[in-house]
Amino acid sequence: MSQKRLLSPALALLLAAALLFCGLGGLFSARADVSTPPTLTAPAYILIEQSSGKVLHGHNMYQQMYPASTTKIMTAMLALENLQPDDKITLPADFINAGETGLGLLPGATQNAEELLMAMMLRSANDAAQAVAIGVSGSESAFVELMNTRVAELGLSHTHFVNPHGLHDANHYTTAYDLAQIARAALDNPEFRRIINTESYTVHKLNGEDDFEVYNRNSLLTQYSPADGVKTGYTRQAGNCFVASATNADGMQLIAVVLSSEDIYADAQKLLEWGFDNFGRTLIVEANTVKGSLPVLNGGREQVAVLTEKPLYFIGTPEEVADFTEHIDLPSSITAPVHRGEVVGALTYTDANGDTYSTNLLAAKDVGKYSLKLVVRQSFQSVWQVFVVPFS
Repeated sequence: MSQKRLLSPALALLLAAALLFCGLGGLFSARADVSTPPTLTAPAYILIEQSSGKVLHGHNMYQQMYPASTTKIMTAMLALENLQPDDKITLPADFINAGETGLGLLPGATQNAEELLMAMMLRSANDAAQAVAIGVSGSESAFVELMNTRVAELGLSHTHFVNPHGLHDANHYTTAYDLAQIARAALDNPEFRRIINTESYTVHKLNGEDDFEVYNRNSLLTQYSPADGVKTGYTRQAGNCFVASATNADGMQLIAVVLSSEDIYADAQKLLEWGFDNFGRTLIVEANTVKGSLPVLNGGREQVAVLTEKPLYFIGTPEEVADFTEHIDLPSSITAPVHRGEVVGALTYTDANGDTYSTNLLAAKDVGKYSLKLVVRQSFQSVWQVFVVPFS
């Protein structure tokens, strides 16, 4: 006759807990306060918040993919940093048009930078991207070097460009994560935002002849009211690609990247809507907030106040507590002259999840080099503020 062995109460409790954990599957690895993310057709995608770069959701976001014309986001960002809108760009006599979608630019053609940027971002004109590259760097190859330098400056290690337009090359690749971060940097520029939201634009005297109208190919701008960018792309090898952005009524901007998607607009909108439904933002610090002072060597003033460059927001669910540690990175001193708005340090907040929110710290005032003339002028200004201004 066999005997039944009874489990001790402690062991029984342990086994019950183990069975409960196994039965609940992945519940403990998911955030209970976030709804189930949408199912997409794209094999690689990501959703981030623009101001912080925080990743809200993603799948295969570090997988190497071809970017097609979303490449032009980087091209436009660099062009806006190096050209003025009315700068004239003349194509060299040996210019070879890359073909496919374009303006039909010919060797020797002259257009201004604004026209070329609009054609590149609205119509996705490949030859306009070539012209912009030549206008910035003198040649496409030199511009490509600039593109890859910026990639490194952004801390992105899975992107390599070989042309300014995105036509297929096996060595021209990126990831959903890298593309989102490139778009995030570009969206910091108000001129970039203006261009990608333009419905149509007239390129004047194309090739010295007739005007040519270009229209924005980003249909999400008319299909989804919060949408405000960014760029579509397609090649046979890349499939349909899309970097999309949208801003809700609270001012939170999200960036969605979908690569090789079967339906770029539906995929992007699902991601954006899910993000807005599940996340919000809480102000951490406002722009122009004084965060201390910095000793000035050889200056007309001994100290200069430092200010935050931009506001920082905690991005999370309504249930998450905005709890941070603050880190101020400043040198021990700075040598005059100091210019108002000069970057002198950085401010970083880290939340309970380890996510960081950073902004530059800027000098609040000009500080000239020490001189008797400067001291006299500042003394006079101080006297004026104390004795004259109150009675004026």
